[in-house]
Amino acid sequence: MKKITLLFIATLMISTAAFSQGDLDKQFYFRMGYSKPTMKYWGIDNDNFWNDVKRNGFVFELGQIFMLNSIPLADGLRLGINADYLSFYYHGIKSDFITVGNIILGSKVGPSISYSPVDKLVFDAYGKFNPVWFGSVIMVPEGTNTDSEIFLGALGIGYSLGINVRYSILMLGFDFNKSFTKLQYYDESEGLVDDSYFGNMGTDSGDADKDRTPLSSMNFTIGLSF
Repeated sequence: MKKITLLFIATLMISTAAFSQGDLDKQFYFRMGYSKPTMKYWGIDNDNFWNDVKRNGFVFELGQIFMLNSIPLADGLRLGINADYLSFYYHGIKSDFITVGNIILGSKVGPSISYSPVDKLVFDAYGKFNPVWFGSVIMVPEGTNTDSEIFLGALGIGYSLGINVRYSILMLGFDFNKSFTKLQYYDESEGLVDDSYFGNMGTDSGDADKDRTPLSSMNFTIGLSF
């Protein structure tokens, strides 16, 4: 039964694609939107921890989709390479005791598949490798005279999975992004401190404080593609 269902879906998609008229050429785009840290941010997997914590953020991306027109597929289908030259995230975590700001700056690249069922309408699905060029965490205690704490990092890794819906030049997007960056404590007088890291708050290993920090988010964007 499962094989028959899959065959039916594949046949329907190919048949529909035969009437496709959408724009499947190379696309340049920029987009921005809302980025919400997940409930496993920083490696924490504890719903109770997040109950009284506000999680919000912002994302901006600039990139291109390169269509691989030399690879033969059904009409209306294209394989491609999706590259974000610039990917910027800001995440704010706020409780009654502390405010934390996270910045992630990186790029992304990976395969994509685009499908155009009707004129001007295109769906893109993609998976991307996400090198992180720079990351930071600034922790500001609330209502005290305690100094802020700063953690800095570079050359992290990550991945992104998502879809776009494009109509004419309008682009709507939804994706899940997860980065892993080692964030090292920065002392204003000493610079980076080798033995102090933000770490992974969700592990019990002896070296958890030196692990890469997981920074995961769900993102909803709007932009222009042309």
